[in-house]
Amino acid sequence: MDTILFQIKGWCVTTSLAIGGFAVAYHQPALLIVGAGAVAGFYLVTCQFRLIQRAFIRRNKTLDSELRATGIMQVLRGAGNFDIVGTTPLEWGYPAGTGPSYSKRVRDHLPELWDEARMPSAFSLYLFILVCMAAEGIILI
Repeated sequence: MDTILFQIKGWCVTTSLAIGGFAVAYHQPALLIVGAGAVAGFYLVTCQFRLIQRAFIRRNKTLDSELRATGIMQVLRGAGNFDIVGTTPLEWGYPAGTGPSYSKRVRDHLPELWDEARMPSAFSLYLFILVCMAAEGIILI
């Protein structure tokens, strides 16, 4: 999963540098707004992916602690507190087609996305790229 995050960040750097290069080469400072939008979009994708990654980590820790406490065979037989979902596809923790509406699920997860967006590991790279694009804009103007 970290490879995917590395690729997202790599595409952000590549895209923003290309847009910044076009802005400088063609003397079009307005292109930097497009670049800033691209950086913001990649930032949101990174935060969303980190949110999903953390959910998998929490689920893995829960499963590990339950297997250690109860034992694998007992858990597979239905003992313990861990619910084995089976092969039903899940959408945001609910079987497909059930649970609250999509807009409610998005609203429920916005605070977690906001917490992820404030983490320095996600915030610092994208802030640096935006500062660089602002410097290019100042130079162009």
